[in-house]
Amino acid sequence: ILVTEYLQDGKKYEEMGDLVAALGHYKRALTVDPLNQEAIESRKGVEEESRSSAEEHYQAGIKFYKAGKYGHARHEFLIALRLWPDHAGTVKMLTTRKRIQIKRYVMHTLQPGENLAKVAKIYYGDHHKFPLIAKYNNITDATRVYVGQKIKVPEIEGMPLLASKEGIRTEELEVVDVALREWEKYTLEEQEPAETPAVVEKEEALDQVASYRDDGVELFSIKKYQEAIDTFNKVLNVYPQDGVALEYSYKAYLQHGMSLFGKEDYLAARDQFKACLRFKNDSQECQVYLEKSENLYKEVHYRKGIQLFDKELLTEAIDEWKLVRLIDPNYKRVDYLITKAKTILKNIQELKDSQKE
Repeated sequence: ILVTEYLQDGKKYEEMGDLVAALGHYKRALTVDPLNQEAIESRKGVEEESRSSAEEHYQAGIKFYKAGKYGHARHEFLIALRLWPDHAGTVKMLTTRKRIQIKRYVMHTLQPGENLAKVAKIYYGDHHKFPLIAKYNNITDATRVYVGQKIKVPEIEGMPLLASKEGIRTEELEVVDVALREWEKYTLEEQEPAETPAVVEKEEALDQVASYRDDGVELFSIKKYQEAIDTFNKVLNVYPQDGVALEYSYKAYLQHGMSLFGKEDYLAARDQFKACLRFKNDSQECQVYLEKSENLYKEVHYRKGIQLFDKELLTEAIDEWKLVRLIDPNYKRVDYLITKAKTILKNIQELKDSQKE
């Protein structure tokens, strides 16, 4: 029976597109029954699809980095790493660093027609060095620079600034080393010239929403469901019908609820399943677990009240039954038991008072 459940859950997650979760369930099925042919075939199929998908995300990451879109590329690399943790190229891109010593910088104001690659050509004689400038200025997307923007051009140890001989003002200062990751060595292919501030501001606003969307997917993938929900809310505040945000919000509420359910935090789980239904009001899974959560919450506190009553801890028993009554006043004999316990407490108090007299 357990193997069947694992296989069913694996299929469910595979249909949802969550290959990592699906693979986990197939592996659990094989732990219970190592010779189960369906589990063996399913695991093999998902592993092949995961590797293929990881490679696609890796190549997408390379493409973004070559275009100077570092935030998007990092997101693609993280997805690839989750799908295939041993993907050598992805691991190298995210972990390998090269340290470069910097002693001072030049302030440069971007002119019409200039971009970071052209600035690198001016100062270093090599447009391939643009990632140094982007990294030093904390620019996550090298294509999002604008006319009039002030850029710090760092002087690299052993590579004097060419333009400094032409009277460009420099400022001496102590700075920390700059660590470039492997991907930052890539060449920017066709970088557009700097845009006007108004155009950049509008595009940055759109990019911010896209960034929130990507961050939410990433948070969901590492099972930080509440943080993912909060992040997708930022997208939905701007675009209420955003398909990705709506779908992942549903998934995040469902998975967060399942996590809380597993920890026997039934009331909190119930609230997550209620929220889940706001995004898919026909979700049978959310509806079933909502009812399970509420019923288990009531039964747990009802039984706990009886145990306390049997131990003559009447006040504590009443508190437990009150929790049940808040959810369902008609649950079993809860109202009768509260009245009974209160009557006993009253009688005990009256007896104590009479003895004092």
